[in-house]
Amino acid sequence: MTPLSVPEYRVALPKELVAELAQRAADLPEWRLGDDGLLSPETAARYHVVLAGLPRIGEFTATCHRLLDAPEGEGFAVLELAELFDAAGPEEAGMRAVTALVSLIATPLRAFDRWPLWKPLGTNLTIDPMRATGSGYNPMHIDVVNSTFPPDYSALLCVRPDPRGQGHSLVSQVRRAVDRLGYSDAELLTHPKYVDGAFFELTGVGEEWKPFPILDGQPPTEGFVRFTAKMLADADPADPYIKAARSLERELITGQRRFLLGRGDMLIANQHLCCHGREPLGGGQEDVPEDERRLLLQIFLRGQVRHTAEREVVA
Repeated sequence: MTPLSVPEYRVALPKELVAELAQRAADLPEWRLGDDGLLSPETAARYHVVLAGLPRIGEFTATCHRLLDAPEGEGFAVLELAELFDAAGPEEAGMRAVTALVSLIATPLRAFDRWPLWKPLGTNLTIDPMRATGSGYNPMHIDVVNSTFPPDYSALLCVRPDPRGQGHSLVSQVRRAVDRLGYSDAELLTHPKYVDGAFFELTGVGEEWKPFPILDGQPPTEGFVRFTAKMLADADPADPYIKAARSLERELITGQRRFLLGRGDMLIANQHLCCHGREPLGGGQEDVPEDERRLLLQIFLRGQVRHTAEREVVA
């Protein structure tokens, strides 16, 4: 029987890299953040010194950048980190090792002031199922969509998958979806006619943009397709701007990919190129103890060439 091929978007750490990084995890300092919410330059520099001589570390970072940043690519990657967590020992050491690794891709950012750098996303059965910590369908979106300067990357680390075996992650290359739209729909999406959620206690993401356009007219390396299907739930379906956004949602669903995250898997999405979402968790969640339900940790990343200054956005 021919073995199943591993999808290209999955990135396994070389065993020699895992072994060396696990041994050096104790040398990694706790992370410190600046007033801008970004990992401090001093912490980043210490991480990079420790990681610089590790075997095949250049191969790892090159693979991640190829998967995440190539304009013709899918704009996402899934890092397989379970072996690193097992080898690193204490949970704190494992999280420092992972934080150091992702700092080679881009700079960690704590966007939400009230949460730690790694924000826990558990499973709450008492809230709107559509929310990130709900149990239902979480439709296609980018994170912090209503800001002038959304995070460049959004990452989700799976600590505990859904014990019911569901909750598939969804990703879709949003630039291709836009290219498939008709001219009239695409033109409507350039108008600042869209509103989503609240905006408070945020750092490092610019100012609130309300209302905002879905297409900002910037090239993919700088701009975003500011889309979230959540803002369409209670909107007037006859509104031409809502119809255009629904057309984009259909194209995103047509092009979406789905997969399960296992323990230690981390999905990283380039928000300039890719939207993400989640299918519903499995039935019977009320029978699963809260501390056994699905648990993710979320972190944002800011591209290395973009954190010296926030670009001006002209509405």
